[in-house]
Amino acid sequence: MNSEVLDIYDDSFPSEIVDIDQIVSGDFRLDSSFFINNSNIKVDENLKFQTLSKIATVFFPGIFKRLLVENPKYGIGFLTTSEMMMIEPIAEKFLSIELTQNLNIFRVEENSLLVSRSGSVGNTVFVYDDLLKYAITEDALRVKPFDKKNLGLLYFYFTSKYGKSLITGQQSGAVIDHIYEDNLLNLQIPILENELKNQLYNSFLRVKECREDSNKILRKARQLVLKYNHLPPLDEVQPETLDPEKETDLQVVSTEEFTADYRLDAHFYNPMAELAVRNIKEYTINYDALSNLTQRIFMCNRFNRTYVEKENGIPFLSGKNIIQIRPQTKYISLSETNFLDELKVKKEWCLITRSGTLGRVAYIWNNYENYTATEDIIRVVPNRKIDSGYLYAFLSSDYGYHQIVRHKHGAVIDHITPEKIEEILIPIPEEEKIKEIGDLVRQAYDLRAEAIRLEDEAQHILTQALTGK
Repeated sequence: MNSEVLDIYDDSFPSEIVDIDQIVSGDFRLDSSFFINNSNIKVDENLKFQTLSKIATVFFPGIFKRLLVENPKYGIGFLTTSEMMMIEPIAEKFLSIELTQNLNIFRVEENSLLVSRSGSVGNTVFVYDDLLKYAITEDALRVKPFDKKNLGLLYFYFTSKYGKSLITGQQSGAVIDHIYEDNLLNLQIPILENELKNQLYNSFLRVKECREDSNKILRKARQLVLKYNHLPPLDEVQPETLDPEKETDLQVVSTEEFTADYRLDAHFYNPMAELAVRNIKEYTINYDALSNLTQRIFMCNRFNRTYVEKENGIPFLSGKNIIQIRPQTKYISLSETNFLDELKVKKEWCLITRSGTLGRVAYIWNNYENYTATEDIIRVVPNRKIDSGYLYAFLSSDYGYHQIVRHKHGAVIDHITPEKIEEILIPIPEEEKIKEIGDLVRQAYDLRAEAIRLEDEAQHILTQALTGK
């Protein structure tokens, strides 16, 4: 091969110079990505490693036919790998309890990790309280250490740039990338001194506690929204429908229910949304439209996104990012993005996804201040009449969600507009009760911020151990 061809090859394809022993001693992989580590971490040559199989088991439950039911009473929530990475996972599908064989093997155990094995390979989450009530997709490999004190090492290693690069380097597939049990079992894990392993385990326990406590506090805040406004829970209601199989939206409505928009799409007359509005008007002492409680409700204009490396950009939130445990954001150019300040989100704002998967709500508090966000997120800017934390607690409750999604429209991809969000009814209890709920929300978000800080601290400790610096 002449030098000209070599130059073209090096510039056009990922390449790596590999010793022949590395090929014949393994799976005879000939794809360069298998041998390339993209973390830019140079490991201390004196550091010793062992395979994961020496310290943990890896379980793949197997591919199965999913028998789904619409009524949660007859099923168990089923999470995809994307949903398991949510800070508050919510199942959109339910596996039949009666018809699903070996249902328990799709549930997960404490003191274990889940690693995505298909599509977006290598995303890792630890099993915490909220995940125990769900069935988890077979696209998540279950990793359980023999000694639970290795959980800290494995979690922070798998989520580190170096460890995740090793995992994703194992992937294979012509169309959809996959990894398999053996790929993880043969993964090289650093051998650390017990003192350091214990330090990582203690950090892991603190991260887990912060995340679990934050979710418990938010659930309490939403319960108090109902209690203080005398609202019955909506999740206990199963509305009647003309189509029990829910293959299509069918609703019988009176012409008196038609709004000035003359909406003829059945989901606008969703009985849950109708019930939410009716209960607010009937049971609450005081309520108001969201438009009267905000300075501004708006979405940004569409714009050309120029993605750049971290040092040349500003974090950019997608609709999916705002509900993830730890968003892996892209960065848009500081110099090539017009109206950059208009794209930034500010403290105490609420964010609502308006396109695709609708009604996801996030609160800006010690997390995304001055990040930019997609135009597919509606910004809700509270005024002095309402506590921003209370507003988030309501909008993220069932009463908020059903009012949001009733306004969706679109032939292929669903959308909602800021003008329709303005119509949402917000119950308003006594001022001290509003503040109590708002303070709980801020406490929960402070705990989430602390979990991120602890993870960053642990990653720094692990990097020092890997590099010997």
